[in-house]
Amino acid sequence: MKFSMSSRSSLPKTSAKPPTRGFAGAKTAAVLLATMLLAASGATAATASEESPIVQNDHAMGSTIRGHESAGQLFSIQATDSASSLPGVPGMDVSSHQGVVDWTKAAANGAKFAYVKASEGTEYSNPYFADQYAGAASAGMLRGAYHFALPNASSGAAQASYFLQSGAAWTPDGKTLPALLDLEYNPYGSTCYGMTPGEMVSWVSDFATTILSRTGRLPAIYTTTDWWNTCTGRANGFGNHPLHIARWESTPGVLPAGWNAYTLWQYSDSGVFPGDQNVFNGTAEQLSAFASNPGPIFSDISGGQFTTEVNWLGSRGISTGWTEANGARTYRPLAPVARDAMAAFMYRLAGSPAFTAPAKSPFTDVATTNPFYKQITWLASKGISTGWIESTGTKTYRPFEPVARDAMAAFMYRLAGSPEFNAPAESPFTDVATTNPFYKQITWLASSGISSGWTEADGTKTYRPFEPVARDAMAAFMSRFDTKFGDQ
Repeated sequence: MKFSMSSRSSLPKTSAKPPTRGFAGAKTAAVLLATMLLAASGATAATASEESPIVQNDHAMGSTIRGHESAGQLFSIQATDSASSLPGVPGMDVSSHQGVVDWTKAAANGAKFAYVKASEGTEYSNPYFADQYAGAASAGMLRGAYHFALPNASSGAAQASYFLQSGAAWTPDGKTLPALLDLEYNPYGSTCYGMTPGEMVSWVSDFATTILSRTGRLPAIYTTTDWWNTCTGRANGFGNHPLHIARWESTPGVLPAGWNAYTLWQYSDSGVFPGDQNVFNGTAEQLSAFASNPGPIFSDISGGQFTTEVNWLGSRGISTGWTEANGARTYRPLAPVARDAMAAFMYRLAGSPAFTAPAKSPFTDVATTNPFYKQITWLASKGISTGWIESTGTKTYRPFEPVARDAMAAFMYRLAGSPEFNAPAESPFTDVATTNPFYKQITWLASSGISSGWTEADGTKTYRPFEPVARDAMAAFMSRFDTKFGDQ
């Protein structure tokens, strides 16, 4: 049931039976009948916007739209329209309001995918989620889970973690749709939850970063153009997130800032399927590909030399990059890799193993409060990088220095377990002497196909050992390393 509430304190936390959302006509008739009966008894009639009481925190996707979007934008597509009347692939979304869903019937009527509400804030989980989520899959539908955001209640990271506890994380099984963040009007008061556009952008980024690092895929975003442009200040940096546009009209209309295309469209709150009516913008084959392919993660990576490898790095959660002021997620591919970031990359590439960082730092230039302290000390404990002993006898790590290509070879070699390898008597690189302290590791890296260096104009091969490692090249090195040694 779509509803609008101004108070949350008087609502019960449980409900014996979820209310059912019906057609607009049925709603109107029910309200008129209730009004007449109440008038006859001297009671005060409820208005159409108040509707039935529901469980606290139990808001369905799109439940706040009716109270905020203009009347002309609603009900242009009739509830009885066929699922095939719009171009694209038909689907649906449900919550506890639908209770036990007849998934076989929905599939027979043409539904090919479904989003199921998993959670809201950090206090509510859909009690029907497990059965609804499994039921959609059993009926042969692609399915995904969504989270109704309450940005003023707790951090984006906290709500993302709560959502993932439902067991609805995206997996590359070809059957699961990406996590969906439901961003809409505040059901309890201020449209934008009392937050500034900058605060809202940070909150959304916080949620997205957590989902990306835990699942390897950016969440899709459900919203209306009005809410997004108003509450994020027309933030244009989220274009890599699939857009699920909400507009109950005959067309999706003007899209929110930052998107030039939509992936999903919720066009009505009732129809041939239980719950809301949706359509995927594409073919059935494209829908299947959408479920399988994480898509681009970083806004500054597009068609470059190492695009595939950088996206792989992001999808593995090895690097989530930076979040810019407009919400854009960037990788900065040509920037050098700093030694502290290298420690984090390698720790994550190794699977983020259990490790308790020492209470006292072994390095005078790495405080225990350093965001990568755990990873740096893990790297040192494994002998991958032990830093420098200065003339004073103190140990330093030099965390902010760029990683040189010769040192990177040594790091990779040690991460692989320092395998047996006989370095060639003659160097394959004109700029790497056999006396180089990292000669063995550099030639091992080349023999493993992780880095083959450059072929210069005169036909000679160089490694450029003292150049800093660029972040895009590091992604390539790690991708190749994982391919060769990931299962060992």
